[in-house]
Amino acid sequence: MPILKLSQPPHPGGFREFFSIAYPLLISHASYTLMHFVDRLFLSWSSPEEIAACLPAGALSFSLMAVFLGISEYTNTFVAQYHGADRSASIGAATWQGIYFSLFGGLVCLLLLPAGIFFLEWMDHPATLLRFEKIYFVNLFAGAVFFLLKEALSSFYSGRGKTFVVMMINLAANVLNAVLDYVLIFGHWGFPRLGIQGAAWATVISTAFCSVVFLILFLSPQNHRLYRTRTANRLHPELMRRLLRFGSPAGVQFLLEVSSFTVFIFMIGNLGPVELAASTIALSINGLAWQPMIGASVATATLVGQHIGRKDPATAEKSAYTAMISVECYMLVWGVLYFAFPEFLYSLFQSETPSTDIPFSEVQRYGSTILMFVAVYQIADALNLTFNGALRGAGDTAFPMWTSISLAWLLFVPGTWLSINHLGMGIEAAWFWVTAYITLLGFILLIRFRSGKWKRFKVLPDEAV
Repeated sequence: MPILKLSQPPHPGGFREFFSIAYPLLISHASYTLMHFVDRLFLSWSSPEEIAACLPAGALSFSLMAVFLGISEYTNTFVAQYHGADRSASIGAATWQGIYFSLFGGLVCLLLLPAGIFFLEWMDHPATLLRFEKIYFVNLFAGAVFFLLKEALSSFYSGRGKTFVVMMINLAANVLNAVLDYVLIFGHWGFPRLGIQGAAWATVISTAFCSVVFLILFLSPQNHRLYRTRTANRLHPELMRRLLRFGSPAGVQFLLEVSSFTVFIFMIGNLGPVELAASTIALSINGLAWQPMIGASVATATLVGQHIGRKDPATAEKSAYTAMISVECYMLVWGVLYFAFPEFLYSLFQSETPSTDIPFSEVQRYGSTILMFVAVYQIADALNLTFNGALRGAGDTAFPMWTSISLAWLLFVPGTWLSINHLGMGIEAAWFWVTAYITLLGFILLIRFRSGKWKRFKVLPDEAV
């Protein structure tokens, strides 16, 4: 008799359970990287000014959305814990709180549009570049509500472990985005040539497509029968309060982490265009490895949340360590690639070098050094991704937030600023501080998880919703 049949359910806390939930999320989050890569690829064929404008305007958009994205995404933990506790009737209500918050967040983002435009003008970029930055930012940020709704509605599926649905919808959105990029950027099939505006529209429309499909499925008769998705739609003050209480730290952490790396890029710009190009491309390369692992982090949060809902913290702990081993193996492979093939990896992004005046051989030379630092901190970054997710799934969100903020803004950013602006040190010193920040954060989160304090948190209200 075989030891394990494929028809058997996955062993709780084991690798099969983790991968059954994680692999669709890995593909989904890899598709986000692919979507942005396709955008940049088409824009690089359009004009050098448009590709140059895409990065800062896009980074600003997602920085301003960060807090709202973090809270909307935290709907996943509520769904996971309700699912684990077998309180199916409350899952629809929890998802509706995420929907209501997303609508509110989208409205606030519209009100923040003037602040974003002011910031772009404050950066004092050349007039042509600034014009493209404003176009991309306004058109992308105006669709913020769809990005938020997608996070909340997809949580209805990922929190229950139905991640295959999330994967298929995201892959369909990627195909739609690529087609719309081709049509709208270059003006094919009778459409006007919109350039960078077309790239923003393609991203917003494809994201809106995800939101609409998720909503239609969410309201389907089958889901309504099981989870009251049509009738449990009232605003529940206590549940919303808890969503804000536990989700806000995750959102603030995301915001300040993104902001710290944005400031880092600006400081690198003071070293020169070659160093800036090399660092920007290094972050893009690392994004290829790191972005799919956000899916692993979400999967970890889901499994921990489900097992906490079942009042089984031992299995939740086992799930986290299973995820850690899996993510470590993946990141180690990328670390080896960074050591072995730095020049080849940089050649994939040659089109993103901002000017033909910059010799790409110099960019590759600096890049080879930078990727050595990235390879070193991969081990700690795996810990960061895994245990951030595990703590988030248990409701322990304030500690990671304060730890990340403290390390980023009391160590990473000041250390980089001091090294570049006062000590006259080069690119190696700047990336040393990146390595120190990520390494310390990863091991501190590991220590926090091992302490077991996360087992004391109570995310769900006692009363029925």
